[in-house]
Amino acid sequence: MNRDQERLQQGFEQFIAAARELERSYAALKQRTAAVDLELQATNRALQQALHERDTIFAALPIGLVAVRADGGVSCCNREGERLLAAAEAAGIDLAQRLPGECTFGDLLVRLRRVELPEGELVLLEDRSHVQELEREVHRLDRLAGLSELALGVAHEIKNPLNGVMGFAALLERGGDAEAMRRHAGKVVQGVRQVDEIVRSLLRFACPERGRSRPASVATVVAEAAAAAGLPAARLRLLGATGARVDAGALARVLTNLFRNAIEAAPTATVQVEAAVGNGRLELIVQDDGPGLARDLAARAFEPFVSTKERGTGLGLPLSARVLSFLGGDLELLNPGQPGARFRVRLPLHGSPAPAPASEAVTT
Repeated sequence: MNRDQERLQQGFEQFIAAARELERSYAALKQRTAAVDLELQATNRALQQALHERDTIFAALPIGLVAVRADGGVSCCNREGERLLAAAEAAGIDLAQRLPGECTFGDLLVRLRRVELPEGELVLLEDRSHVQELEREVHRLDRLAGLSELALGVAHEIKNPLNGVMGFAALLERGGDAEAMRRHAGKVVQGVRQVDEIVRSLLRFACPERGRSRPASVATVVAEAAAAAGLPAARLRLLGATGARVDAGALARVLTNLFRNAIEAAPTATVQVEAAVGNGRLELIVQDDGPGLARDLAARAFEPFVSTKERGTGLGLPLSARVLSFLGGDLELLNPGQPGARFRVRLPLHGSPAPAPASEAVTT
């Protein structure tokens, strides 16, 4: 009996020890649970703040964000997305049928992009109407600046011969011997012709002739241009596709100007013209062995009234580039700052459709 009491006593003591251990474990667990709860509360607050900041950023973005589910329904979008969706609906446009790119929503010009999501896609809508207006305004200001520069150049170029005309006219008024009066009258005529040439060049620059087509072979056009520029045939070399047919009037004007520039820069210069044909277009490489164009001048060679000649109008290269651009071609200086000016002339072959006008000149 005493032995059973001892066992019972030991059992009670073990039970009490286990209960105390459980009580300590429960207190530690409760304390840990409270700490985890505090951590979860802090994490939830941080997550809610992050979500709020994200929603605020998305709502303030100038680009419309539209999340589309796999079934085609809209799950969420920001304020700009709601505005552009409303504009699309008002214009009867189904975004699901629109390919990425620019499209119009009524009076709005919108750029549409798509980003794949695990379940659906994100549609990005960018209203470019304001950007388009700004681009038009910048273009208008650029044109005004160009007109202002052109007006200053015209005034400067015309002023010099007019001053000479006025001076010699004053001498004519004073009278004198017949020989002197004829000499002064000749100077007046020379000055008036200079003004007339400037005005004619400006008119050709503003309105290059198009529509007058005179087909001829490259060899014929090169020969005509050389004769007009005063370039002897002995100092001209023609290679390549010489039989290709082009608009003779436009090409002859361009080549005449290039040949004349070459012999004015170096009276004994020789010129080589190499012709190649491809994709309905003619490409001519015109190179002389003169001094070439200095790099600082080459950067402005296609601007009106830029010239190193004492009596040059500075309209030859700009006019040539503009004539080619109206035909869908272009004129490019290939070696600025190097000896021997090397130009590339490109234009459609006769009978080939001309693409949209290219840029008037490109320098490299």
